[in-house]
Formats: sequence, C-alpha cells, structure tokens
Amino acid sequence: MSRLLEPVAVAAVALAAVVTAVWLDLSTTDAERAAASTGLATPTALPGLLLAAASVVVLLARPRDTVGRILGVVALVWTIDGALDGWISYSLAHDLPGTDFAYWFVARLGALLLTGLVALLLLYPTGRLLPGRWRIAAMVVVGASLALPVALQLAPDSVVLAAGEPVGSTELVAFPWSDAAAEAMLRVTQVVTLGSIVAAVGLVWARHRQAPATERTQLRWLLWAGIMCVLMVLAAVTLSVGGAVTSILLDLAVAALAVSVTIGLLRPGLGDVDALVAWTLTTAVVAAIVVAVDLAVLAAGTALLGDRLDQRDVTLVVLVLAVVVYGPLRAWLGGLVHRVLLGRRSDRYGAVSALAARLETIGTVDEQLPALASAVADTFKVRHVRVEVLTPDGGLLSASHGTPPAEVQEIDIAYQDERVGRLVLPAQGYRSMLSRRDQGLLVDLVRQAAVAIRAGLLAAELQTSRERLVLGREDDRRRIRRDLHDGLGPVLGGVALRLQAAGNAIDTDPGRARELVGLARSEVSDALDDVRRLVHDLRPPALDDLGLEAAVRQQAERVRSEVDLDVSAADVTGLPAAVEVAAYRIVSEALANVVKHADARHVDVRLTGDGCALTVTVADDGRGIGPDVTAGVGLLSLRERAEELGGRCEVLCPESGGTTVRAVLPYGTATRTSPPAEPVRSAR
Repeated sequence: MSRLLEPVAVAAVALAAVVTAVWLDLSTTDAERAAASTGLATPTALPGLLLAAASVVVLLARPRDTVGRILGVVALVWTIDGALDGWISYSLAHDLPGTDFAYWFVARLGALLLTGLVALLLLYPTGRLLPGRWRIAAMVVVGASLALPVALQLAPDSVVLAAGEPVGSTELVAFPWSDAAAEAMLRVTQVVTLGSIVAAVGLVWARHRQAPATERTQLRWLLWAGIMCVLMVLAAVTLSVGGAVTSILLDLAVAALAVSVTIGLLRPGLGDVDALVAWTLTTAVVAAIVVAVDLAVLAAGTALLGDRLDQRDVTLVVLVLAVVVYGPLRAWLGGLVHRVLLGRRSDRYGAVSALAARLETIGTVDEQLPALASAVADTFKVRHVRVEVLTPDGGLLSASHGTPPAEVQEIDIAYQDERVGRLVLPAQGYRSMLSRRDQGLLVDLVRQAAVAIRAGLLAAELQTSRERLVLGREDDRRRIRRDLHDGLGPVLGGVALRLQAAGNAIDTDPGRARELVGLARSEVSDALDDVRRLVHDLRPPALDDLGLEAAVRQQAERVRSEVDLDVSAADVTGLPAAVEVAAYRIVSEALANVVKHADARHVDVRLTGDGCALTVTVADDGRGIGPDVTAGVGLLSLRERAEELGGRCEVLCPESGGTTVRAVLPYGTATRTSPPAEPVRSAR
C-alpha cells in the first residue's frame, strides 16, 4: 500500500489542479482576466499534468525512485502554478481571499521549475550525482540554480510585479534597498540560474562519456527530449506565433520530455533512440533550410510579380513554379542535406552496388581492405574506420581510414557464420549513431566485402597450399631418390658383387664363399629394413595390417604410460585410404601435443563415421592453451591435413578446461552438414 501512496498523491493533486484551472477559466471572463493581468490557466497547467503522468508511471514501476519524485514535484509546482494563475482573476472578480498568496506563488515561486529541471538533468537516470570531482561541480550547479528563486523572494513587489497589478503585498522579507539594486540582482541571478542549466547539460555529457552501454542509451533518450524542446522553442520564436500555437508547441516539448524520460528509465531498449535522434536532427536541419528557401521564393515572387499581376494570377504562377521548379528543388535539397549530414546511408542499393563494383576491380586482400574502410567511411560520413581480417594461419590483416578517436565500437565481420574479422568505428558523435536500418546497410556492406575478402584469402591460401604440396612432393621424391640412390642402391650393388665373388670362390675357397654369402644376407636384411621404413613413411603399415581403429588403439598404447586414454570408434570401416591416413596422423599429432604440453590426466579419442564424413575428436583435461600462445607448426599441420581432403579442423578450449581437437574429414559424394568451425585461436 505504501508504494502506491506517492503516485496516487501526485496523480490526485495534479489532476485536481488541472480540473480547477479548467473550471476557473470557464468561470472567468476575458475582461476579468485582463483586469487581473492574467491569461488562461488551463494551458499553463496542462504541461504539468503530462509530467505528472510520467511521474506516476515511473513511481509505480520503481517505487521511491529519485527521478520519478523529481518529476512529481515539478509536475505539482507546474499544475498548482497554473491553477493559482486562474485563481487570481477569479478571486479579484468575486472579492475572495488568497489573491496575495496566488500572486506570490506565481511571481516568486514559479522559478523553482528551473531548479527542478537542473535536478532532473543531474540525477537522471540513476538518481545519484556523478561521483568524484564531478559531485562537487554538480552541487555548485544546484546552488546556482537556486539563485533566481532566492532572489525573487528577496526582491520588492515594485520590481517583481508589473505596475498596476491589483495586489497587496507579496514580500516575505522587506529589505531596505533600491529598485535599481534589486533589478540588477535579478538580472545577475537570472544569468546564473540559466547558466546552471547549460552547466547541467555539460555534466550530462560528462556522465554519458563514462557511463556503461545501457545508461548511455537512457541518456540518449534525454538528449532527444532536449533536442525536441529546443526545436519547439525555436519554432515558436521563428514563426512569431502566440496564444494557442505557442501553448501547443510547449505541450509538445513537455510531452517529448515526459515520454522520453519514462521510456529511458523503464524501457530504454523499446525503440531505436539513435535513429530517432539522427532523424530528428536531420529533419530539423532540412526543415530550416526548406523554410529559408520558402521565404526566399515567396519574397522573390512577390517582388517580381506582385505589382504586375492580380492575386489570382500570382497564385497561378506560384503554383506552376511550385510544381515545375520548387518541388524537384526541394526534394534535391533534402537529399543533399541528408548526404552532407549522414552520408549515403539512405541509398542502400547504391552504397552496396558501388562497393561491389569497386571490389571487382581489386584483386588482392591488401587492396580490398582499404577499399572497404573507405567505402564505410564515405557511406556513413564517419571520421575513422578500421578493418581487421583474420588470415588462415592465425595472423591479422588490417587497414585504416582517418584518425582513430578516443573511443571506438567493434562490429564482427562474419562469413557463413564464421568470424573472419571485425570493423572498428567511432563510438561517439552524431554520425556514429546507427539505426537498425543503418546497421542493416552496414551488414550488407560487410557481407559484400566479406565474400570478396574471403575469396581472396581462400585463393591466396589455395595458392600457398599448392606451392606447399608441390614443394612437399618434390621433397619426398628427392628424399626417396636419395634413400634409394645413396642407401638401397649401393647396398644392392654390394650384395651383387659379394654374390659374384662368392660364386667365384665356391670351388677354390668354400669357407670364403660362405662368409661372403652371409655378408650378402646381412646387407639384404638391412636393405629390407630401409624398404620397410620408406613404405611406412608413405603409409603406416598398421592401417593395412590392423585397420584404422586398431592402429589408433596401438598408437594410444604407446603413450598410455604418460596419460590415461579411452578410445572409441563407430562406423570406421571401408574408409578411403586418404581419410584413414589423415585421421591416423591427426590422432598421432594430437596425442603428441597432449604428452608434451597439456599436463593432462585423461584423454578421450573418438572416431565417428556417418557415411558422409569421419569425425575425429581428441579431448584432454589439461591446462588448455593460453590466449597469448601463437599458432605452432603442429596444430597448423592438423588443419592442413583436414583441408587437403576438403574438411576442417578446429582447436577449442572449453570453459570447463582442457583442449579439444575436432576434425571433420568428408568422403563419398554426400554432403555433410555440421556446425561451423572457428579459427584456431592459439596453438602449442
């Protein structure tokens, strides 16, 4: 029940004040209001009712919220001020008491609304002042906001009230000073109090710079409300309107403040506030320029044709000019202003097609990255763009456009759900506010570039792989040739000579012949060992003798003294020879890494076939891989073996600890669908 007390009280008092203001306006004539030097009370009280509604919503959702309470106090002062403004004329007309109090409240206490505005700016959205040295500055600003309300309490009636107002005395304390001194004091305190609002806005900016992401979004809702208030005031001043139009503009400004503060406190993610701010500012600039052009066209038309044509002809000529000339000019002007302020982000198709055409003429990734950075900077009119792309070997390629700012925001670049890099943009500034439409355009640009960059990286990787394969093949041929020429060839030649010598000595020296045959037999045995070694290097014999599962188990037995192992296999028969060799080598290399670096107690080795691909998983419970460890030859060779078969290999460090090597080796004509692999973060 206590949580409802504050919102119910605010709603009841504010509504009663507005109803009273309406009744007083209906009960008072224009002559009676003119005699009391007052106007209609309802337009004065109505904005306070809007703030009261915002206060009630906030206090119901967040009981005892400081910002909600400030809204309630401001709303009550505003609505009561409006009701008392109406009471002045009614009480004078009917000779009722309370006129002096009403004059005092309206003339002297209404300035507290400025203090309430300053308090709202300083405490929104957390309800607390900025910490550290900013707290002292905020307290000074609050004190400055009280300068005018305090001065109004001390000034004499002759200075505060207009001459001829039918009132007794509203002076709480009579100070013996001249009217000139009081007027000078009011001017100074007015400047101080209005300056406190400017200072409060500066502190809002300071809060925005050091606030977390959610609080920044809340502050941008307040920014939009401030922009709307400034625009409504400028519209009223520029158009020189009064009466009902001015009241409507004021009501719109207060409504924007009430709605934006409420959304910012309760649902900051309800809408795209950055897009709203950008649209409001852009529309305001376009409207200002269009109004200026309107006035210029109207003045020129009046000067050139007003004296020569009658009103009907002038109207016809103006309509023709508007349709033929001014309409296209106005549309072109609006588009030009949008491009100057926000770049080409509104032309989604043009931006994407221009980048695509530009990338088609560029061959290498080193040239594509600067092109992407420049295209994003031109499209969004931002002062800095940095593009970073991960290379297949774990390296990083980057390109920058413009000077880096103090704060940046990062956007991942993905290709087929795989992160291939990131885009770095400024975090501050009007042009850095990206609406959902802008983010969609950015995604399109990045996707277009990611395809080209990925294709370039794959082409470079393919060329490197081809070179590696050719070099490796030639190295293997040279090694086999050397082994055959320098090892097996001379051995067999020596065997032939010994057998020939034994044949010559068999009749004359049988003992010598037997000795030569024994030496030949020993050399043939050594040659057979060399042949077995060469064959093993070409393909592990265990795969042919035992099969893949048994060969892997045999490999596991060799390291069982170092670590406990579990080996499981399913559907691994009838695999292509290349798949068996790759799986065997990947398991061998992974187990070697575990023994050398992981300091693990247990390893799980799993081989799983599904008719489309063989999945090899080696998971240990060791210490994992540090983020600062660069990719080594061992883990890179694992990926190369998988990619040679059109597969992939990933090395992960789960949050639970340890390291998991997972390779997918496709075979057959079917296509296997599996989760996308992540790049190798680090290696031993």
